[in-house]
Amino acid sequence: MRVLALTPNLYGISPGQRTSIELWQRVLEPAGISMEFSSFETDELHAVIYEPGHTAGKALAMARAYAARLPVMRRLDEFDAILVYREAAMIGPALLERWAARKKPIIYQLDDPLYVPYRSPFSGYLSYLKFFGKVKSIIGMSSAVIVNSPHHREYASRFNDNIWEVPSVVDETKFTYRPRPRSAERGTCVGWSGSASTVKNLQTIRDVLREVGSRSDVELRFIGASDVDLPEVEHTAVHWRAETEVDDLRQLDIGLVPLPTDEWTKRKFYLKLVQYMALGIPAVATPLGANPTVIDEGRTGFLASTPSEWLAAITRLVEDEELWLRMREAAAEEAAKHYTLAANAERIVAAFRSAVGVPR
Repeated sequence: MRVLALTPNLYGISPGQRTSIELWQRVLEPAGISMEFSSFETDELHAVIYEPGHTAGKALAMARAYAARLPVMRRLDEFDAILVYREAAMIGPALLERWAARKKPIIYQLDDPLYVPYRSPFSGYLSYLKFFGKVKSIIGMSSAVIVNSPHHREYASRFNDNIWEVPSVVDETKFTYRPRPRSAERGTCVGWSGSASTVKNLQTIRDVLREVGSRSDVELRFIGASDVDLPEVEHTAVHWRAETEVDDLRQLDIGLVPLPTDEWTKRKFYLKLVQYMALGIPAVATPLGANPTVIDEGRTGFLASTPSEWLAAITRLVEDEELWLRMREAAAEEAAKHYTLAANAERIVAAFRSAVGVPR
């Protein structure tokens, strides 16, 4: 089975692609499913799209990227199915998806709430050229839809009957649990992992971080953003690097997933939570998106809504070492059972085969 993967981003660049369809290759290829990747994003577009401003340059690069997409669309007959990851083009209605659906079965992978209008901090009003309503159209024309959260499943099931829920997963060959004691020198390391676009989420627990960071037995560590805009909070900031990602996360004893409440966060699956758990890092998270489904409250982590709940949960894990030890074991066991590539391999393969009528 040959599949053409139409992706918005360059191969190996986007966290979503790297930890889903690109990682899935490892279980699809042994099952006889090969993929050829074709990205909408070009090197020219990638160089400007994530920078503020440059509207004219972005518009020109978008137009050129759209034109560069056309040659591969003329090769659709070479494939048995077409996978669309999120969207075949970063802007515009579902024109490319309709073109593909007239020729071959579509496998649609939706791992973000793209059906919710969203203004990118990088692209500004260009974000509204994404045609948020096209998601339901793509779902409706697809032969199989793969989603990563119950919220996306509920939405997609309104327009398609062949829905497969595959959670965001980690590569179990890298995210392995290695029990270690807390550092007697620095105390408990309480940390967060994210990016420049999500660092603002830390502001939702600003007062909590100030109080936790003032403890002599705690080190606060933030991975992925050099400027966290928390001058009054004692902390260490670490740049995110792919080659050191797992080792950097291993430094954490407690992981944080704070979120603002909006229509986007209510529907997302947060991969960082699964990453924490796979490494045996108990987490405290806002009960939004898939977090209440992933966390077994009080056993693998804590859910916290108010500042007092956040402070109480972190304090318990800092001060009750027996609880922390039990919770880290349970978190790692839960992640290995439900949120690794190996645990979801059969379902991934079955979802692809269902699109072309191959027996499961």
